[in-house]
Amino acid sequence: MRIALAILMISSSARAASLTGIVVDPNATLILHAVVELDSGASKYQVQTDVSGAYRFSNLMAGEYTLRFSTRGFRTRTIKSVVLSEKEEKRIPDVTLTTGSSCDPSTRDLVELPSEVLFGQLSGSVTPAVANVEVTLVCRTFHACASTKTDSNGHFSFEMISAGVYGLNFRHDGFYPVNATGYAYTVDDGWESLYSPTFLEECPKGDCTVKRRPQPGVPRCE
Repeated sequence: MRIALAILMISSSARAASLTGIVVDPNATLILHAVVELDSGASKYQVQTDVSGAYRFSNLMAGEYTLRFSTRGFRTRTIKSVVLSEKEEKRIPDVTLTTGSSCDPSTRDLVELPSEVLFGQLSGSVTPAVANVEVTLVCRTFHACASTKTDSNGHFSFEMISAGVYGLNFRHDGFYPVNATGYAYTVDDGWESLYSPTFLEECPKGDCTVKRRPQPGVPRCE
């Protein structure tokens, strides 16, 4: 019985995967003692980054995981759809944690793109979930550099765009427009930046000439 159990444990260990990476701040300074949580849906594992800003998870089963990074003074970062194969020694690209700001429009989650993809992707949605909302990607100097429309679920995506910061404009008949007040959406090469929904306020009886309800001041983001 003990021999059979030992063989089973060795067999399981031989198929185990591992996951490693480094956590930095926007200046590429290593972040020590950041909490890194790995969630398979059935099990959760937690470690802290060491003196080199590195973290490591070992003896993992193959499957799909979610990674969360948190530490005092920085915004929590989530990486979704991390897929591990048997025996894989996967290294996640360096994860940058940013400090909180009133310019941050929403939560940004990350999804790693295939290794052959050298650019980034910006995705999001609108609420209520309205189709055919015109979404304009605003580049530096506030000029429009791309546009798309939401699908039937209110989702949109800009693929193959360079790393940087962008603004977004939203337009749809019957709703007040949402205009970029700065470059508040970040894109990183090799990652899909998935932002939480943008709220669209419906015009009274579809008449957008009616003065909009007072809105809280929105600071300009540089």
